[in-house]
Amino acid sequence: MPVLGTDFLTGLRRGDKKHRLCMSMLDLAEAWKVKKLAVCGSAFIEIGVGMSGSLVMRDIIEVLRNLRALTIPITEIPLSLIVISGLELEEGLSVSNLFHCLHVATALKYDAVIVSDDRFYEQIPSITRLSLKDFEETYVDKLRA
Repeated sequence: MPVLGTDFLTGLRRGDKKHRLCMSMLDLAEAWKVKKLAVCGSAFIEIGVGMSGSLVMRDIIEVLRNLRALTIPITEIPLSLIVISGLELEEGLSVSNLFHCLHVATALKYDAVIVSDDRFYEQIPSITRLSLKDFEETYVDKLRA
């Protein structure tokens, strides 16, 4: 089950440079063409925390509700054990990034594939990173075949 990171969620916003690509991925999920797809629960938290300095609380809540409504056809992975695993991962890295480590921990609970354009994930040998574009091309090509 490929796990979608934060850049997928932010790409769902109109005006984002990855909006078309992310909407195409969402269309595949809505049409049940990609049945096993998940989004990190930690990605929603990352967005909420990241916006806290630039938006008022009501706007943050609205953005998160809109993102959650858009992603209904995609499984959201809960955080319970992910937090512990993410902290353990972060402890062993030379670069500290809790949210990225939470996303890695989530991917490791499934098939160790994370869909993200962030090259941070390439330093984690136990997971495979697919770019948003690679993911779309892989699944669209499979559907056309």
